[in-house]
Amino acid sequence: MADSENDRKSEIERLRLASELRQLAKETSDPDLREHWLRMARQWSGEVEEPAQDHAVDDTEVDDTGVDKDLDE
Repeated sequence: MADSENDRKSEIERLRLASELRQLAKETSDPDLREHWLRMARQWSGEVEEPAQDHAVDDTEVDDTGVDKDLDE
């Protein structure tokens, strides 16, 4: 079987699984479980949200002098 056909079948299976997970989320009354099913559906369908990045802290510019600049000496 050609790679493109395998890729197409894999994509269909992932979308089918995502659809089933969304159906489970719709049918459950537990909000935590609902969020879990929806998160899994996003993962399988490729709709994963990028994690929020905190741009306030840049680990590449750490002052490692051992001196706490916030304390009065």
